[in-house]
Amino acid sequence: MLGLVFTSAVNAADVGGYAPSMPSPLQNAPLLVDEFSSGWYLRGDIGYRLNQVDDAVNVKSPPGVRDHDLSKTWMFGAGIGYKYEWFRTDFTLDYGAKTDFSGDSNVEKNDFTAKIDSVTGLVNVYGDLGTWAGFTPYIGVGIGFAHLQAANFGVASEGVPRDADSTGSWNLAWAYMAGVSYRLMGNMHIDAGYRHVNMGDVTTGRIAGHKLIFKDMSADEIRVGVRYTLD
Repeated sequence: MLGLVFTSAVNAADVGGYAPSMPSPLQNAPLLVDEFSSGWYLRGDIGYRLNQVDDAVNVKSPPGVRDHDLSKTWMFGAGIGYKYEWFRTDFTLDYGAKTDFSGDSNVEKNDFTAKIDSVTGLVNVYGDLGTWAGFTPYIGVGIGFAHLQAANFGVASEGVPRDADSTGSWNLAWAYMAGVSYRLMGNMHIDAGYRHVNMGDVTTGRIAGHKLIFKDMSADEIRVGVRYTLD
């Protein structure tokens, strides 16, 4: 009797399809999606620059240079970089707009005047310090080159203001920086930070025997930029 019941059940499964079907292993396999990101990014920056020189030396003395000052200016930059997890590196090329130099002499106030602009190219490395609510603080250092251009040198007491030839110099440059980035949307990040950059020395042209040497020109910058990651 039991044999008849079992045989009927098997036949019913074969004919009517009432027996439960076993799922295919492939149907339940998880779908693996590989989200690809190249890690390469482009960047653009703008910043407000506080310029300074450690010293200004006149090769003709007297009069010497006293109470010298550089005006505040703007900088503009662009770069390309690569990011992997917490590590990031990029190459940046920045232009520092002309800053006005003025210095007193023993003869006259603001006797010495000149303009200095700069181009810097730096290879930078950064370390991300973690991410909180979308904000990622970082620190970094950079090294590269600076080209400084001194122009419009003049000595008022000599009666020939801003009359010397333009001169330039290529120097080793270095920088350190810190800031925070925030992911706005998709591949776009906004970056705000501080950078100190040292650009070396530059010398003016000669006028009436005077020539100034600007020692260790540097700048403190407050910067805002945008980074766009390439897919």
